[in-house]
Amino acid sequence: MADNSIEIKDEDFSLVKIDDKVTEKIDTPKYSYWKSVAKVFFSNKITIAMFILIVIILLMSFIQPLFSGYNMMNVSKINNFGARYNWPSAKYWFGTDADGKSLFDAIWAGARTSISIGVIASLITTIIGVIVGAFWGNSKRFDRLMLEIYNVFSNVPTLLIIIVLSYTFGNGFWNLIFAMTVTTWLGTAYFIRVQVMMRRDREYNIASKTLGTPTQRMIFRNILPYLTSVIVTQLSQLLPSFISYEVFLSFLGVGLSSNVPSLGRLISQYSPYMTSYPYLFWLPVLVLALITVSLYIVGQNLADASDPRTHM
Repeated sequence: MADNSIEIKDEDFSLVKIDDKVTEKIDTPKYSYWKSVAKVFFSNKITIAMFILIVIILLMSFIQPLFSGYNMMNVSKINNFGARYNWPSAKYWFGTDADGKSLFDAIWAGARTSISIGVIASLITTIIGVIVGAFWGNSKRFDRLMLEIYNVFSNVPTLLIIIVLSYTFGNGFWNLIFAMTVTTWLGTAYFIRVQVMMRRDREYNIASKTLGTPTQRMIFRNILPYLTSVIVTQLSQLLPSFISYEVFLSFLGVGLSSNVPSLGRLISQYSPYMTSYPYLFWLPVLVLALITVSLYIVGQNLADASDPRTHM
């Protein structure tokens, strides 16, 4: 038989030096939570369109009034019949009203007020609700007390409470925000309480409690970071609802002072012109619809994107 053995020589091989840095590398790709959130969020074309729309609306609402100098109480052009009731045109983009004021300026000044109220009220409600709800779900004594308080206020319509408090404290920007947030945080707190109770008895939390980890540290390190998508979802629902509350109350003439423009006040003021000069009524309604719909869609998609289960 033929000898098929291969002769191996030492010069055919060379020693490779050990690289400590290479040996510490992990083959799996790096994971960044917020980069993954942005990737998922901007992968949806509708989300991108709504995000661009809300950015344009925010820029117009907070920058345009600075240059327009709009004053709701200004009636200097009331006797200038050429400036009154002009339909939308190249000169007056949204037309003018009975006082000769530009509806374009009025809408963006009103949008600034409505959005500001919605954002501030939503942040106050969310922050208080999340903090109280987190401790509520971890304490049995606190749970019994808060459940009684929640059962009382949850059986009273939120809008009724806001209207009563608005009449009690009078009209004003901060009075309206107080009326909106004084009880609405209870709903957020109860929702967070349920989410916390679902997670507090998991193995890693029981282990942390056994090792003597303080309750405050467990809440802010072990529980709340896992509720990011839940909190964003709650915030995305609160923001349009508070804007709707402001619009409804302003339509009734409650909440804001008479010299403060808002979308609700514009809709209320121009509702008699729904048939004679429909642009005065429907353009503020259209801007309000664009704000609420775009905020809701962006908020919901951001909540979905912040859920790690959607990250690939």
